[in-house]
Amino acid sequence: MNLSLKKTPSDLNQLSFTNTNNGLADDTNINDLHDDLSAPLFLNRTLMTAIEQGVSDIHFEPYADHYRIRFRTDGLMQDIADMPKGFGHLLSARLKVVAGLDISEQRIAQGGRFKVVLGEQNSSGFDFRCSVIPTLHGETIVLRLLYLPENLLQLNLLGLEGSQIPAVQSAIARQQGMVLVTGPTGSGKTVSLYTLIKQINRQPRSIYTVEDPVEIDLNGINQISISERISFAEAARTILRQDPDVIMLGEMRDQTTLDTAIKAAHTGHLVLSTLHATTAPKAIPRLRNLGIDAYNISSTVTLIISQRLLRRLDPETREEVIVPKAKLLALGFREDELANLTLYRAQAEGQYTGYKGRIGIFQVMPITQHLAQLIGEDASDAELSDYLTKNNIQDLRRSALNKVKAGITDIEEVERVLGLLEPDEHLLPSPQINATKQHVSEEEALV
Repeated sequence: MNLSLKKTPSDLNQLSFTNTNNGLADDTNINDLHDDLSAPLFLNRTLMTAIEQGVSDIHFEPYADHYRIRFRTDGLMQDIADMPKGFGHLLSARLKVVAGLDISEQRIAQGGRFKVVLGEQNSSGFDFRCSVIPTLHGETIVLRLLYLPENLLQLNLLGLEGSQIPAVQSAIARQQGMVLVTGPTGSGKTVSLYTLIKQINRQPRSIYTVEDPVEIDLNGINQISISERISFAEAARTILRQDPDVIMLGEMRDQTTLDTAIKAAHTGHLVLSTLHATTAPKAIPRLRNLGIDAYNISSTVTLIISQRLLRRLDPETREEVIVPKAKLLALGFREDELANLTLYRAQAEGQYTGYKGRIGIFQVMPITQHLAQLIGEDASDAELSDYLTKNNIQDLRRSALNKVKAGITDIEEVERVLGLLEPDEHLLPSPQINATKQHVSEEEALV
């Protein structure tokens, strides 16, 4: 996200905050709440900087003798400011005001949302989710920036490769079944689900979602946000009496939700959800561990997607580099790929990392009739892996290496996210045949 939002102190003082729980945040009594009016201005400047830099989360953290602010940018934490603890308390109070939270209560967890409107150039505003929890030295507050324009929710922008998109489109066009998106926390599963839902919404179908909380407001979708008054399992059960065609469950979190999802997929509904599993085939034993029998898995699940996020190289600053053959083999490249291979790396300078944004890498596993039979027969992990190899189902590593070959990311990022292959996963490399360019130190070139 690249926005030009340069503001003067006067402009910063006029930012509009809207509390999405209770309406417009009350700024009329701000003088009664703060002795130092620079705290609201500092907070406004921090929020604008986060928006300009495409930050996903802002952390406000109190400690014994100072107060720290950190950004999470492209998945990595970055220190932004250290300040006196007293000033940090003023920031905390201000945040709780604009999020519509109880500023007098500091002993319980609280959650809220607010919107920042930056004038005519951003009339729809930027949504923030606010989470507050008491810690040893005060309240830690984390803001999640939820701004994601609907025009970015497209399959070809996620990072899916051309050969993977038809399988995804085929699965979401079906009238019933279950589509699962797997991966660890922070791997982009929610954005992928929203993208699938947006694609489905082009058809005349009744779509319901159950989320905790709703992160992106999609027009034409019936979105349910979990609260104290309605539980995840209760919402999932009740939806079945609302005549839905498609149900999206933000997470498979308990046995009741799982049973409801299986029932819905069996009775003519298309169900989409997320699951914590390291790879697409690993989702099968994960479902078994959660109490779903092999028959129900093979008869309802139609597609499993596994994903991770890699940081993109900034195309304006990336630099070409030659990497030792042994390192390339250890990452997963084949011998026949090494000829005429042009590689790049990020060129960092100061706090600038050389990366700009992130892109997904995917493993897309359609549940074919043969694979469903294997699952129904309780096939082992080895048998499932053998099936994927024989049918050329691309894994996460191959998807990542394709991004490296295209100059979208670099080998350091692939190693950070996926690691190197185990020694028995690739042939022993021949002696090093290349030396890195002057940009790479001798220590970095060692394998």
